[in-house]
Amino acid sequence: MDKGKMKKWILAGVVALVLIIVVSSSFYTVNEGEYAYISQFGAVRQIRSDAGLYFKIPFVQDVNRITEKQMIYNVNSSEVLTADKKAMIVDSYAIWQIEDVLTFIRTVGNVPEMEKRIDASAYSVIKNLMGQLQQSDIITDSEDEGRSTLNTMITEQVAANLRAYGVNIIAVEIKRYDLPEDNTTAVYSRMISERSQMAAAYKADGEYEAAKIRNETDKEVSILIATAQAQAQKLRGEGEEEYMKTLTELYNDPEKADFYIFVRQLEALKVSMQGEKTIILGPDSPLARILNQAGSE
Repeated sequence: MDKGKMKKWILAGVVALVLIIVVSSSFYTVNEGEYAYISQFGAVRQIRSDAGLYFKIPFVQDVNRITEKQMIYNVNSSEVLTADKKAMIVDSYAIWQIEDVLTFIRTVGNVPEMEKRIDASAYSVIKNLMGQLQQSDIITDSEDEGRSTLNTMITEQVAANLRAYGVNIIAVEIKRYDLPEDNTTAVYSRMISERSQMAAAYKADGEYEAAKIRNETDKEVSILIATAQAQAQKLRGEGEEEYMKTLTELYNDPEKADFYIFVRQLEALKVSMQGEKTIILGPDSPLARILNQAGSE
């Protein structure tokens, strides 16, 4: 192959390579969930958000990409003062999204810079709102409603502060509160003391109620016993009265009186004759006559 043909082949190869480079530089793709904006000499010329294949001017226009999806940023932990001038450490996060790409590019330019703005705004808002609350209220607040209301207020204020950057602040929420290490022990000790005082108060109230119930019960028992004793005494008196009445009737009738005395003597004899004993009776005793008759028979 002569030198002329070789030069032609080399030239053709160079031209083909240049064409390939030019064509490949003339097209770009946009993926789902991202913005692609075309810049020309530093100025934004076009913004694409629909996925597909697009054309640009090669070597003149540049393609830049930025996410369309929601992003989560962990705000740096910050120390703030409550209304009673006590320090607390607040840990929070933000969920945000780019809405106006052109405004975002012109005012911020990139995601890391925007995160710095979110950090500063969230700190300022949280500091102002927390400065209106007492530390004890924050620590002892266990209601989800209270935390939700505070998060809503923070989100609204941060969103208003950053709207000019073309972003939508979806949520700024506090993950947890903490105390500076030098305050933690003191606060916990105070909380333990308060709970101990509450427990002592509940115990005292319980003991008072228990004593009150015992006194009322003892009173009722005393009343019942006194009533029962009075009733027993009354019945005993009525019984004795009836007994005396019966005796009077017996002694008024000689025959009944003799019979009564005789029966009592028999009962006394029955008791006395238990075991080996000697009984001395007078000759006129009815019991002696009965015993003598029984012995003769």
